[in-house]
Amino acid sequence: MQMRAPAETNIVTINGIDFKVDSTYRFFTWKNLPADVSITRMARKSFTNVNGKTHEYEVVYVKSGNLNWYQAARLAEDAGGYLASISSAEENDFVFGLVDDEKYFWKFPPYNGSKPMNHHEIKIGPFLGGYQPLGSPEPAGNWQWLSGEKWQYENWAQNIDDGEIDKDPRDNTQPNDSGHSGFGQRVMGFGEMNKPVPTWGDYMDDVGTYGRKRTPGRCYAFIIEYGEVK
Repeated sequence: MQMRAPAETNIVTINGIDFKVDSTYRFFTWKNLPADVSITRMARKSFTNVNGKTHEYEVVYVKSGNLNWYQAARLAEDAGGYLASISSAEENDFVFGLVDDEKYFWKFPPYNGSKPMNHHEIKIGPFLGGYQPLGSPEPAGNWQWLSGEKWQYENWAQNIDDGEIDKDPRDNTQPNDSGHSGFGQRVMGFGEMNKPVPTWGDYMDDVGTYGRKRTPGRCYAFIIEYGEVK
């Protein structure tokens, strides 16, 4: 299916990486957040990974649900960190444990027979720091971490069709690059099931974008990891 190309784009640099984004995206620091962005920063928690390195992690609860991946990533950088990178099953379990709560997951509304299409009330969860550079083979090629860590562990959602965790009759295997935002689905986070899950989904650029009030949804949290950015 042909995607709609953005009318205009800008370059934004986050953690030393250049991204081409829609020119309407606004970016903020912690000092100039808009009044209608409701944020609660949770206490940092430390975790020692299997490589012996100890990093700290901070959940940012966005009750207003109105920040997209790039806006969240810029705030994470402004805080001195980056959106969380996941390099092991142990780290994935730890990070998910920080957000294993319904309040951190946005649910597609029940289908009313009109647009947008039926998403079977699947959920979009907190943003993680994985991204796909433009021009990468779709849907699963060349995923990378903002931290510069090696992409060596994956936990993409797999189709279950069990009627409980996965009520979506469509093949829900991720990543699937099913977006129509012009850039496809090149960012990611937890979710893509009907309950909070530690598996990942790829998302459109404009999920949760500040100033837009429409689906494809919201994001109610992101996780900042504090460690050396290479």
